[in-house]
Amino acid sequence: MLPDWYPADQHPAPPPEPLFDWLCHEGSLTQRLTEAGDRDFRVELLQQAPQPAREDEAQALGLATGAPVWTREVVLHTAGAPRVYARSVAPPSALGNAEMALDNLGTTSLGHLLFRNPQIQRGPIEISRYPAAWLPTAWRAEGLWARRSHFSDGALQLLVCEVFLQGWPAAGT
Repeated sequence: MLPDWYPADQHPAPPPEPLFDWLCHEGSLTQRLTEAGDRDFRVELLQQAPQPAREDEAQALGLATGAPVWTREVVLHTAGAPRVYARSVAPPSALGNAEMALDNLGTTSLGHLLFRNPQIQRGPIEISRYPAAWLPTAWRAEGLWARRSHFSDGALQLLVCEVFLQGWPAAGT
């Protein structure tokens, strides 16, 4: 099953609040998680390696399905617990041309770099349920909501997908 991506404001059956607000938030998710978690925020790097592009990723980046892409998978933790699984992909050609050293991020938040560079433009936010089979085993669950955005600065083409894990956001956040 592939995700069924819709522009956030056009999804036929969006999730309830406060999750919908978190999915539609156009600012830095890193900053919002940091604030919601009383400044307790960290990035857990799961993997960073070349992989074949998934069908939905390839389509969003204008590539052939299975084309090689640079991939980074992380879990964002705040308030002492895992909150968001994120998968970022970019064509390898974008890495050498980008001002950011994407392949050397380690546990630095990608959001810190993206939202500090005024050259980088964010495309519309799309939302969908995310296939459980695509999640790391430790956080696998059916029916989780995700959002994705295409970021670019001309040379850099980056697709960032963020999946909100069970129990987040907490009511009232």
